[in-house]
Amino acid sequence: MKEYTTENIRNIALIGHASSGKTSLVEGFLFTSGAIKRRGKVEEGTTITDFDAEEIRRNISLSTALAPIEWGKHKLNMMDTPGYTDFVGEVNSALRVADLALTVIDAASGVEVGTELTWAYADEESLPHAVFINKMDRENANFERAMASLQEIFDEQRFLPLTLPIGAEEEFKGVVNLLERKAYIGADRKGTDVPAELADQVEEMYTVEAAAEADDELIMKYLEGKPLTAEEISNGLRKIVLNGTFVPVFVGAGENANVSLDSVMDLLAHVAPSPTDKPFVAQTPDGEEKTFDVSDTSPTTTLIFKTTADPYVGKLTYFRVYGGVVNSGDTLFNMRADEEERLSQLYVMRGKDQIEVERLHAGDIGAVTKLSEAQTNDTLCSPDHPLEMRGPSFPSPLYSVAVYPKTKADTAKMGSTLTRICEEDPTLHWHQEGSTSETILEGMGNAHVDTAIRRAQGRFNVNLETRIPKVPYKETVTRAGASEYRHKKQ
Repeated sequence: MKEYTTENIRNIALIGHASSGKTSLVEGFLFTSGAIKRRGKVEEGTTITDFDAEEIRRNISLSTALAPIEWGKHKLNMMDTPGYTDFVGEVNSALRVADLALTVIDAASGVEVGTELTWAYADEESLPHAVFINKMDRENANFERAMASLQEIFDEQRFLPLTLPIGAEEEFKGVVNLLERKAYIGADRKGTDVPAELADQVEEMYTVEAAAEADDELIMKYLEGKPLTAEEISNGLRKIVLNGTFVPVFVGAGENANVSLDSVMDLLAHVAPSPTDKPFVAQTPDGEEKTFDVSDTSPTTTLIFKTTADPYVGKLTYFRVYGGVVNSGDTLFNMRADEEERLSQLYVMRGKDQIEVERLHAGDIGAVTKLSEAQTNDTLCSPDHPLEMRGPSFPSPLYSVAVYPKTKADTAKMGSTLTRICEEDPTLHWHQEGSTSETILEGMGNAHVDTAIRRAQGRFNVNLETRIPKVPYKETVTRAGASEYRHKKQ
């Protein structure tokens, strides 16, 4: 993989309701960019970002997976997040290090409960939004109805379509790029004339005026009838997305290999905020908050937003670089642990695949193995310039079970296994309940806890069983009431 500098990096978290097609859309981007030669399918367990055994068994995403996509001179760091609400911690982790929240909605279903919840999580991180209306090739797909549902639910937002569908359902065959006023049909990457039946709609929705609103000089130039350059339009759109004046809307079909996603990636590369567009805030050892540019020349500062535990690979630590350049072999200071950590070989993760890189510039996302003390939420920084950043925020557990080992051999390994699983997922907690002599595992719901138990068996060969606790602990909820209680809390 090539080396990318800060201004050419785009960090995009895909969020939305379960089954809106996030994973298939990422698969489509990977295929279109040439990163993979064959498109995988969720139902077959062959996609790049759903690689965990439990994800394959359930046919849903359970954790955030990265998929860096090289597109022209840009690198799009796509983060595929779960849509099922039990795994909200994974969504929050991705949003903490993203620069844009791309909400994926089903063209037939429109805005759903998960759409609203994840949109709110992105708002908590003050992230700019974009929307991808997916599955235009499915039965009952309707672009206008999906747009109406967006405007009804998020009535304070101004939605700005940048692409229009050509046809719908079985007749969906391409998109119109509203900036270029060109049609892209099938997998043909050469634009053609807009279909006659869409010509009036395209002229009505032409988006250059919106781009001009970003800057007084641009709006004056536009009002004087002078043409805006492609660079001026691109910069103007990125500004209005960054400040939230408009929410860009794209359309397509992530699973359809015959309809190009080129236009969407072109537009994302140009309108998604760059890491340079938003400075980062870090705290000095004496508690003073300071603001720095996301730049190679800023003090070296990285934030760990995710860790995974694997019995073969060991601990895999995901981080984003906010300041400085991080090289393989560097030694950084862990502020929480008050110890130095040596970064051996740096990787860029594409699903489970580790792609070796020599260095990562400010704004980029990477991974490293076998850090001894590092945990999610830790800041690794220059020993000469100690700084600490705020990590992802995680909700408190809502559901509890009592956990028991099935054999004596499992008893010896249960505590260490639960600890490793909880380090990987901060929305899981475990403790010994003295009054009942039970081991209590707490999570966000039944599916969440069940997945943790199955991972203990699959990864660490520890067989555990669960029961309802003898005495409810704190805000323990019953198996039947977990889902309802969770939605009330949210």
